[in-house]
Amino acid sequence: MVKIVLEGTTSIDTLVGSFQARVLNDGGTFEAATCCVDFLKTLGGNEVLGGILDVRPDVNFPLTFSVGEIRDITKRTGTFSKTIVLPATDNNNRILNHYYDVNIQAGTFDLTKITRCQVLQNDVIILEDAILQLISVNKSQTTAAYEQVVNYEVLIKDTKAELFTAITNAELTDIDFSDLNHFSNSGTIIATYGNTQANGYKYVLPYSQAGTNNYHIRQLKPAIYAKTYFDRIFANAGFTYTWPNLQEARFDKLLIPYNGDENQIDWNDFKVVANTSYLATYSQPTNGQFIPFLDNLTNWTEVTDAQNLFNPTTGIYTAPTDTDPLASQGYEFKATIQYEVVFSHSNASPIQPYVFDTQTATYVPQPRTFTPYLKAVNPALQGSVTQLTPIGITTGLATGSTVFGTYANVVITSPTGYISTGDLLKLQVGLQSNWQTGFTYWRNAAGTAVKVDIDIDIIDIKLEILPNSNTQPIGGFLNMNEYVPEKIKQSDFVKSIFTMYNLFADVDPEQPTNIILKHRDQYYDEGTEKDWTYKLAKDREQNLEFLPDVSSKRLILTYKQDKDSPNVLYYDTTREIYGQQEYIFNSEYVRDIDTKEIIFSPTPITNTPFGAIVPMIDGQAPKTNIRILYDGGVKACGFYNLIDGGQTGTYDIQTYPAITHFDDALTPSFDINFGVNDFYYYDLQSLTNNTLYNMYWRRTINQINEGKMLTAFFHLNEADIHNLKLNDKIRIDNSWWNINKVIDYNANIEGLTKVELISVDTELELAPFITNSGTTSPSVTTQVALSSVYTSRMATTNVILEGSDVAVYGTRNTVAQGVRGVVIGDDKTLNEDGIITPRINGIATQITSYIANLTQVGTNAPEALILANNIGVVTWSRTAQGIYLGVPVYPLDELATFVIINSNEHDHLNSAYINTDGHIVVKTTDTQNHQHSDDILNNTTLEIRTY
Repeated sequence: MVKIVLEGTTSIDTLVGSFQARVLNDGGTFEAATCCVDFLKTLGGNEVLGGILDVRPDVNFPLTFSVGEIRDITKRTGTFSKTIVLPATDNNNRILNHYYDVNIQAGTFDLTKITRCQVLQNDVIILEDAILQLISVNKSQTTAAYEQVVNYEVLIKDTKAELFTAITNAELTDIDFSDLNHFSNSGTIIATYGNTQANGYKYVLPYSQAGTNNYHIRQLKPAIYAKTYFDRIFANAGFTYTWPNLQEARFDKLLIPYNGDENQIDWNDFKVVANTSYLATYSQPTNGQFIPFLDNLTNWTEVTDAQNLFNPTTGIYTAPTDTDPLASQGYEFKATIQYEVVFSHSNASPIQPYVFDTQTATYVPQPRTFTPYLKAVNPALQGSVTQLTPIGITTGLATGSTVFGTYANVVITSPTGYISTGDLLKLQVGLQSNWQTGFTYWRNAAGTAVKVDIDIDIIDIKLEILPNSNTQPIGGFLNMNEYVPEKIKQSDFVKSIFTMYNLFADVDPEQPTNIILKHRDQYYDEGTEKDWTYKLAKDREQNLEFLPDVSSKRLILTYKQDKDSPNVLYYDTTREIYGQQEYIFNSEYVRDIDTKEIIFSPTPITNTPFGAIVPMIDGQAPKTNIRILYDGGVKACGFYNLIDGGQTGTYDIQTYPAITHFDDALTPSFDINFGVNDFYYYDLQSLTNNTLYNMYWRRTINQINEGKMLTAFFHLNEADIHNLKLNDKIRIDNSWWNINKVIDYNANIEGLTKVELISVDTELELAPFITNSGTTSPSVTTQVALSSVYTSRMATTNVILEGSDVAVYGTRNTVAQGVRGVVIGDDKTLNEDGIITPRINGIATQITSYIANLTQVGTNAPEALILANNIGVVTWSRTAQGIYLGVPVYPLDELATFVIINSNEHDHLNSAYINTDGHIVVKTTDTQNHQHSDDILNNTTLEIRTY
């Protein structure tokens, strides 16, 4: 007789029966068991302490027991029943209503709840930790009075099924990794090289570019350990797991690298919108000379500032992240402005602008242009100038105020240079005269100097501040949830790990929510020997098959093919997937190919110019299928640099995280590929046969190739099922077998049970290790294989605007919209159709330029109005009287740089040159007294060309 005892419920009869069975099974005497039974009954008679579902004696109760399936070697099954029909007794109605909220009269019921149970046969537990699932309630009624016939249909399965039910629809992105969030810059990245699984993540060094040892920190992304995923998948499902040989399998060394596109952030969350009106004025000198001026815009009214980045009183915006101008990153200040320009003087006669004629040593009238402009600046006051509407003065200005306007402009300007998180940025308004030779002087008709004040009256200005679309969260706080592969089911992830290591899962008898994981060989080797010789129904048909005949001719264990060029080239060359293993069985009677594919794609590896062996992926924007790699620890290499931005970073690094598919890429002893490759994209010193196939699948495959399957009927009872372990070694006469499947054991009706047995593989001659040549590919092959990496690097490290048709070989270049051409080099800008290259047929071409108008007053440093610049920020200072220093971000080549500077007047001489340290030196000399003098530079043009 079968009983289904629901979780949290029991009865004295159940306790008695279970206890009696355990006493007898443990070798106790019948008298001892009876004595204990009598004692238990004195505690409460047969009173039901909980619920036991009624099962009719004539109802089939078929149970199937299996842990694996020899016909499908990657399939992992458990114990389950076919549909069991329970009657609608008062007891069952009460219990099922309680557990499943069944409302028979309304015809509604809740099938979503899970209830644990035990299954007893003749009061002996045959399933101790199982799940009862109500799948339907069937009823028929012929009148409106009440149901005539009601049946409940249920399924029973072991708790392993609950794990996969819980994670079936969950994805990896449903797991929270926010506890791994961290601040990232070159220093913190390098510090993770020694991380282990206890830290949860570490950074991966990818392939960068041939001939370079420079990396930008955006190219290195954090990878989360596979075990960290595994632990959280089980925990979120309400389970734990025990894997006794986990460290021996080195599962704690596996990493899941970032595989998505370039990390993007919605910078609209950091947008600032504000408006103001402002009067920019500067009191000019009485000698009539015009002095350019620049003023900070203040006293704003905020409209939008979700992150509280803007100070409306001071007009200062606090940078939320680093930006690198060499990666075309920056902050855009977009201003919609309406303004007037007012010239004011009190002289009785009209006045006009003059310049000093150095030939005649006299002041002569000359039309001049006055240009207002906006300038967004960084803390060093470096920024691009955006001109507003120029105002030309060609005739005299009458007494009082002359208003020019009202003008309206939309202006976009940006601070220049490398900007760090927390830098204070601001918008300035300024006024300058045209950069023609000489200062501007105001004179009346009599030639007398006149003081003229020029104001910029901003009637209204609306400002938007926003990091541009190329900006990445550099040197900032990383949200680790953004580095999890998308659209990957947790169940597929777990199953792929099972397939890699050929794991079997068993329920912990002491804790049903703990799953015990063991490699298939270990699982069967630990089985208990049991003799079923006399349980065999010899009068029933016995079927003996050779296992190769029930499988396909070829078996392929493989990763999933990906579209990146290293994988495509390998497949096109070998017609195999990188890292796959194929086995051909002996049988000549089958022809099919059985491919067992995991969700991960393989990752070919290669050597860098500085001796680090790394994955052949673009770290900044891999855009690949999910990958899995092995953490080989920290290895030594040549020098390379990790740049935060500009010149900031960590230089001359000589260690790297060795993350490949080997434990050691030069002299490996373990490989997470299934098999040895035909060739590799670098030169190994030795190879290893310790692949996933040879380590975890060889005995399984050999069992199929050499073994037999016996299908027969056996006299099994409740004691056999109670003591059954699916790794038992079953003896029949003089042969030993493993259990493949116990099929439809009917716990409610006495009869024979069909069992599938497979010959024990330890008695079979083991198949040899499968090896391969593993030769080194030619260097040209490796370069072709890296084409997708180069293409991805071109797309992610250069700004190529829509409509452009260009080939770009380098990084951090900018190509304007609709432009056609070729760019060879780094940090270049192609604004029109053409070619930028350092040399053509050996002849050098211009590769960098810097054009600026310099103005210097008193003892101040020169101010530079930048007209063109692709050498980066130049910081100007005054080192002595008449001597000024310009320090570029990157020192200039003294021997390959051409410098031109204008001179203003015949008695003043300007000179400029590149110093031996690569800095720019400008000197201004008064030729009358033959000494260096200040106040000579006035919109003086400086042009630098480097070849």
